[in-house]
Amino acid sequence: MKFRNPKHATVCKTHIIKNPYRLDNRFIAAVYLLSANKETWFRARNGIKEDQIDFSLIPKSGLTPYQYAIVSAAQDIYEDTRHLTLYDIGDMYLMEEDLFDLIINALRICKGGYEMVGVIKKFN
Repeated sequence: MKFRNPKHATVCKTHIIKNPYRLDNRFIAAVYLLSANKETWFRARNGIKEDQIDFSLIPKSGLTPYQYAIVSAAQDIYEDTRHLTLYDIGDMYLMEEDLFDLIINALRICKGGYEMVGVIKKFN
């Protein structure tokens, strides 16, 4: 799995490893996206409770377009909302290449879960 940088990998994996619940793949994918940017992670921590994400508790005002796209993609994956379209994601002028890669990786996490982020957890 490709992370933006080592800090992103550390923050994402640490949150997933320390969470005692069996997490849904959509939750893991949303955490992967939200933890990719310092500001989105700072804001998202208020909305992440145990094994749930309440996006109404994540303030979106004042985000850059890049950060807004991260939060929107995370919400679309987690709640099946429609903030970003496939057209938006594929538009080379609208979507930066690294953001495109993050979203594609998040979709892979939806299919592969823990293994896709390099986390091995055992549950009883």
